[in-house]
Amino acid sequence: MRRYQNPDIFEHLAMSYALGTLQGKARLRFEKLMSKHLYLRAVTYAYQQQFAPLANLLPAEQPPARVWNAISKQLQLGKTATPRKSWLASVWNYVPVAAFASIAASVATVLLLNLGNQPNVYMANMKSPLQQDKMMVAMVYHDTMEIAFDMPTGALPIKDDMMPTVWCIHKDSNKPPMRMGTLTAKGENRMPIDKATWKEMANVSQFAISLEPMDKPPSETPLGEVIFNGELAAL
Repeated sequence: MRRYQNPDIFEHLAMSYALGTLQGKARLRFEKLMSKHLYLRAVTYAYQQQFAPLANLLPAEQPPARVWNAISKQLQLGKTATPRKSWLASVWNYVPVAAFASIAASVATVLLLNLGNQPNVYMANMKSPLQQDKMMVAMVYHDTMEIAFDMPTGALPIKDDMMPTVWCIHKDSNKPPMRMGTLTAKGENRMPIDKATWKEMANVSQFAISLEPMDKPPSETPLGEVIFNGELAAL
């Protein structure tokens, strides 16, 4: 499982899964891992949301007659209709996975930015400047009004005199960060939020986690070292 905690590996797998190019036993294995780990589900869901609008851009294309005749015969259809065939399969023969994913993500991002819909979920992929192979996912849910954190084992350092503390960093640099609460080193963490906090998420640019000293009163700004941070995005 350790190799799937590396963003360079699991982000590529999540992208391939969302595009439908991860097939066979590899796809089944990844689905099994997703059922156990929130951060894998979160990243995969984010890619699925990015690529979904591309379906509307697919042009109608007439397949070879033999293909539709074979389908009609198998289904015993009396009449044939003009189906639509994606050019996606032919594109894969010529465009590398990374290049196609970059193009798809760019197009999807533009489309999503113009939808103007109120998001139901925010997500932050937080990486550590100290441990490049560690990553934490924070999901902010409107339906359950909570922030859910998922992290690989050992992502948070264990120090008796320090407490991992979550901060929301405003888009407006003149505003102080919001202190959200603390995390534990083990298991999945969840923090309830109110309606005002949810509304404020639209003005948040980043999530960050710092190690705060336990022998001092809670401060309005981080006093300790920032061990994770990442951009907050609406899904």
